[in-house]
Amino acid sequence: MDEKELIKLASSNGIKKITGPPCDWLKALNTESWGFRRYDKTIKFYNSFKGNDVFVFHSMKQEYLPLDNSIKTGIIGIGVLKDKKIIENEPYDGAFTPEGLRPIKIYFSDMWFFGSIKNIKDETIQEKKEKGYNYIIKDIYNLTYNILTFNEMKENDCAISTQGAVANVSKDKSIRLINLISKKLTEPHIINY
Repeated sequence: MDEKELIKLASSNGIKKITGPPCDWLKALNTESWGFRRYDKTIKFYNSFKGNDVFVFHSMKQEYLPLDNSIKTGIIGIGVLKDKKIIENEPYDGAFTPEGLRPIKIYFSDMWFFGSIKNIKDETIQEKKEKGYNYIIKDIYNLTYNILTFNEMKENDCAISTQGAVANVSKDKSIRLINLISKKLTEPHIINY
């Protein structure tokens, strides 16, 4: 899928947002997937998800590493749903969260990140952890480079909610947000996975 097809799909289907800390986005970049905790709300959303749903990736403040206020929050990418499943007793993957914390999984057919992801080595979060805090922070800076900030969203009347792991974005906001995202997608450092 190219950028034009993505924008057309997002315009017709609308968009949802997923929220998580930057370390989890590093993991998503490697695994092309996302996990949710099991709550009534996330189960309800999970049941409504269907192929070709479009999600924007909201990166919040760090959760597992010491806080670094120079890392911005906002939208760092966008993806298209390919598949979903609930994985009971998922083996530990070496990430920052305990084993089995996020059994509700979604998988992406296409992902676009706005940052300098060409500078991020394709390796598991466990491999990154073994290289240390500074290594992970460098990757987070690359991932959140060129972020779509909340100031940009507010100026264009399309700020997303920062609350909740997943949420629908209203049709009106989606249209304005898609226009901002399309500009990020056409910048030369974008790499499609």
